Amino acid sequence: MNEDIGRLSRLGFSTLPECLLTVPKGFRDYHDPLEILPLPNTGEFHYLALTLVERSIFSREGKMIGELKGAFRAVMRAVDGRGDRVQINAIGKPAIENWLQPELGSVVNLYGQLTTFDGRLGLSNPTVVGDAQIGRVVPIYQGKSNQVSADLLTESIGRALPQINEAACLLLEQALMHEDEFAKLTGFTDPATLLRNLHAPLSVREGLAAIEVAKALSIKALVNKVIANRSRPAVKGSLLRIDRDQVADLIQRAPFEPTVDQLRAIEEIVGDLRSPFPMDRVLSGDVGTGKSFTFMVPAAASYLAGARVAIIAPSQILVDQLASELSSLFYEIPVTQYVSKAKGDISKGIIVGTTAVLTAAKKEGIVFDLVIADEQHKFSVSQRKKLLAPHTNFLEATATAIPRTVALVKLGGMPISILQQAPVKREIISRIITLKAREKLNDFVMEVIHGGRQAAFIYPVVNGNSDTSRHSVEAAYERFKRVLGDSVGMIHGGLPDDVKTKTIRAMKDGKIKLLVASTVIEVGVTFPHLHLLVAVNAENFGVSQLHQLRGRLARKGGLGHFIMYLPEPIQQQASERLRLLSSCTDGFQLAEMDADARGFGDLDIDGERQSGSSRMLFWGVTLGRSEIEQGAIDAGLIPTKQ
Repeated sequence: MNEDIGRLSRLGFSTLPECLLTVPKGFRDYHDPLEILPLPNTGEFHYLALTLVERSIFSREGKMIGELKGAFRAVMRAVDGRGDRVQINAIGKPAIENWLQPELGSVVNLYGQLTTFDGRLGLSNPTVVGDAQIGRVVPIYQGKSNQVSADLLTESIGRALPQINEAACLLLEQALMHEDEFAKLTGFTDPATLLRNLHAPLSVREGLAAIEVAKALSIKALVNKVIANRSRPAVKGSLLRIDRDQVADLIQRAPFEPTVDQLRAIEEIVGDLRSPFPMDRVLSGDVGTGKSFTFMVPAAASYLAGARVAIIAPSQILVDQLASELSSLFYEIPVTQYVSKAKGDISKGIIVGTTAVLTAAKKEGIVFDLVIADEQHKFSVSQRKKLLAPHTNFLEATATAIPRTVALVKLGGMPISILQQAPVKREIISRIITLKAREKLNDFVMEVIHGGRQAAFIYPVVNGNSDTSRHSVEAAYERFKRVLGDSVGMIHGGLPDDVKTKTIRAMKDGKIKLLVASTVIEVGVTFPHLHLLVAVNAENFGVSQLHQLRGRLARKGGLGHFIMYLPEPIQQQASERLRLLSSCTDGFQLAEMDADARGFGDLDIDGERQSGSSRMLFWGVTLGRSEIEQGAIDAGLIPTKQ
């Protein structure tokens, strides 16, 4: 049982009663079976009562056998009330096992889709309706692919039903809702009634109505969570006495004209820091929008106001880059780098480091007044607790474009500052290229390199097996090196940190003309002269990954070319995804399109933000962006027009 709860935790559940906070994906009515076969090939599923007249079991080789051992396929024949015959095919031992129980001549209750093949009526792998299900409306649940089976969830819900009162209390607790408010919204005086209607409805209509109520509750729970997160108490020591004139002076140090988005975001962050309420804000910047400068200004201003400041980055590569940028922008402020292999004094200056800072701060008894986590999804709740005191201000910075609606769902209403405008003018041309255009691609790569610019090839695997080795980082590096010699560099996550750092510096200094890499360069790394990037086997990357890789191009402005190279044919769904990328360069628009396509439902939040964060209030609920937005608008959380 404890093992089952461990697996159910992947759906966001921590106790057995909590799994009753699940919405079925549909219902099957097993009250009145059809005794006469319906019209075939309609695409509909039917509940049927048929008389079994023949049964044959075959091995994988097609030999007829009389037992389950070695069985691969079973063929049954049944007749309806008029004597019309139908063939029933069952594949696999679990399906065949169900057909060994009923005796020939007995009535079998089935649920399936009637089709024709070569003029014969047939049912392929229909569900055999058990005696306990006959005369009931049965909910059908959806598990989580490769993690939690629908059968396990169904079984767990059945075991949890006797504890429905406990589940009802959990529903109110997680929705942050008083019972009176629940009754007013749903029409049910007791949440247990809603849960019974979801898991043991008297009719399909009653069950479907309960699902709609569960959706409305999920939106309301989201709104309540946002309101609660925005109602944090004041904490002594949180307010930083930042000088706004000094902030203006720091902004003037920018080597470019800051965008309106950057100025607004800096103002929002500084406003949080100058308040007695600890900041807990997200800075979401689309690729190339100047996210680093935007959080460095408040960091510098906080340090000059006497605060202890730490910037946490996911890798030594980004630590080196951020520290270098800070020092060049604000020369009078000391910067200390701290990584596991090169430790510094974390009591001096602005600390820029990896999560190794966590251990050092605890050991030295140092508490920070402002912590900035660059790429917040790499920073878990447990790590935050080690580094944050009650008064600590916290800023999560991410290059993943998070629209406000996504933030409402995923971040529980945390304030968010969004950067969409780019401080430098650049144009990125995105194209999809197949194997037929390989020679033209090679010519273009050489043209870019001989023109004094840099190119990069990104591969989804580092070394691969016999089937994928050619399209891997290491194999490609060897091929390119034979042609271009020492002007080719390689970087991937498996290399030592000092090797990666050396390669990054060589790229920035222009010593490397062509870089072969994994997605280790996906986020944050700036190569000023990189103007061509080729994603090989692009179908193996996610939309967000490809958009981030594209963001490495033309960081200082100008023209960049992003090529999605497909050496082999791909499935239509992947092709549509890549075409979307080739036509859209706005990360926020891509994120919203992706959210519209998938809906908001069972969420996987990196970084373990909170318990149960892998689901809405109910597991299985899927909401559209417009539904969430309308709920937020009705509650006054977001304006009518964003």
